[in-house]
Amino acid sequence: MSIDWHDLRKVDLDFLDTAEKTYVCEATLNAPRGAVWDAFADPSSWCHWFPGVEKASYGDSVAPFGVGTFRESWVAGQRYQEIMLAWNEPHRWGYYIERATVPVARAQIEMHEFEEHGSGTLARWIVATDPLEDLAFMADGTPFDQFLSQLFADAMAGLDRHLAR
Repeated sequence: MSIDWHDLRKVDLDFLDTAEKTYVCEATLNAPRGAVWDAFADPSSWCHWFPGVEKASYGDSVAPFGVGTFRESWVAGQRYQEIMLAWNEPHRWGYYIERATVPVARAQIEMHEFEEHGSGTLARWIVATDPLEDLAFMADGTPFDQFLSQLFADAMAGLDRHLAR
């Protein structure tokens, strides 16, 4: 069976400052930064705490993983192929989407930043995108920034529960 891929434009870290739209979400977790980093860097854990993630992997990439590593994720029935742009343990981890089975944007970076916050971690999700369409509203009328904020809040609550086990 052939997969219908949609290619996105290759971008680098400068895109975080030049994207048409940038969304930033933050959440505080009870877990220490090292544990949060380990969960983000382990693609097999995502299905346990990030809503909609069915599976994720580094494919045929060989450890040690870092900038340039290929990552693939299956989210809500769609597939994404990503290339790691940032791998600064335990501070910053992120990728650009190389291609997807659903047209999500002309270009997109997802960056995650982690700061110590007392005995826990402040996690920040930055989505920088040149959207194909106006992302102001989702199909159900929810503004896109509210959708992302709720998704990240749910994911971080799931990660806190996952790490507390």
